[in-house]
Amino acid sequence: MTRKHRGRLRWLIAFTAFNVSIVLAGSAHASVAPFTPLQQQIETLRKEHDIPGASIAVIENGRIAWARGFGLADLASGRRVTADTLFQAQSITKTLTALATVKLLAAEEIALDEPVNRYLTGWTIPENDFTKKVPVSFRMLLNHTGGLSNPYPDGCCGPGEPLPTLQQVLRGMPPANNQPLTVERVPGTRFNYCNGCYTVLQPALESISQQSFPSLMQELVFTPAGMDNTSFDNTFFLNDTSTIAIPYDVDGKPHGRAPMRHPILSTGLMWSTASDLARFNLAFTKALNSGHPLIDQPLAVQLSIPSSTANRSLGFELGNRDADAKARGGYLFHSGTGNGAVSLSIISLDGNHGAVFLINKGPNPWLTTNIPQYAFIKSSLKVINTEGKWPN
Repeated sequence: MTRKHRGRLRWLIAFTAFNVSIVLAGSAHASVAPFTPLQQQIETLRKEHDIPGASIAVIENGRIAWARGFGLADLASGRRVTADTLFQAQSITKTLTALATVKLLAAEEIALDEPVNRYLTGWTIPENDFTKKVPVSFRMLLNHTGGLSNPYPDGCCGPGEPLPTLQQVLRGMPPANNQPLTVERVPGTRFNYCNGCYTVLQPALESISQQSFPSLMQELVFTPAGMDNTSFDNTFFLNDTSTIAIPYDVDGKPHGRAPMRHPILSTGLMWSTASDLARFNLAFTKALNSGHPLIDQPLAVQLSIPSSTANRSLGFELGNRDADAKARGGYLFHSGTGNGAVSLSIISLDGNHGAVFLINKGPNPWLTTNIPQYAFIKSSLKVINTEGKWPN
């Protein structure tokens, strides 16, 4: 080959590569479908509420009608949120933990009202004057009446912070930054939202099943619900954040203590997508109304009827289509807040209408009760349920 021919060949290769890159870039941009009028309303709300990114899945007529991302998963790179972007689901996790608990106890023929200390090994709930009167049962843990203290008073552990073991958290030993877990009132006397209660479920389930909590959740919940993009993992995002929504603080900067890491997985450390959580809701309501491999119908009923209050079941809140708590409400829902993240999952009891919202901005919820970013979710839900004519 002559020098002249080699030069032409190099020019041709470079020209071809350049055009291929343009085509690929163009096709990637073109793959972002235009907003429907409904979705455009949500996008407008996102901008008004200054939310970097959101992932939303909507259920209509008992199926996922649509799922898509809004805004950015990473402000620095301009990476968009997609339907596959992973978010920490925060306290929506508790609903799935509750289902796994009820399902495992039924399989092992353990009653919900049995004292949980009978099934804990290595650590047990410390006995005190309160527990001498009434021992803490599984039902009390599930319905937030167990009266246990908060295991993460300031959120614990950012990506660069040392991660305690679960036993260190339960015992309040360094590097955990909490006091030892203890019962603070007579168990069963009243509802008080209880992260400590759902913390204790994790070692109890591991002791009963002789499996790790992530493995058990995969077997009992994720696989039968068809949740292929859901997991518990404290490490995958440390070196590669390309699959997650970067959590942002209220100042619009990446949250210094997020993504949150913690040995307590059962309360809020589940990574998932809006579509996967919608699949769970559909599987659950199918089990509730007709039958589904996720869980037997009588157990699904137990999880969805009032327990500690008229609007609080073992696994959900009960309310109206706007996710307002309401006795005899026709919807099951659970919200969640964490460092740089806020979430909501809702579905009608008949499984016909529902939505899941995951956003990547929020303050440290253990230091404030003011979570203004939730207003974007509620406003978007109102737009969706009005357009879909959800019954109320």
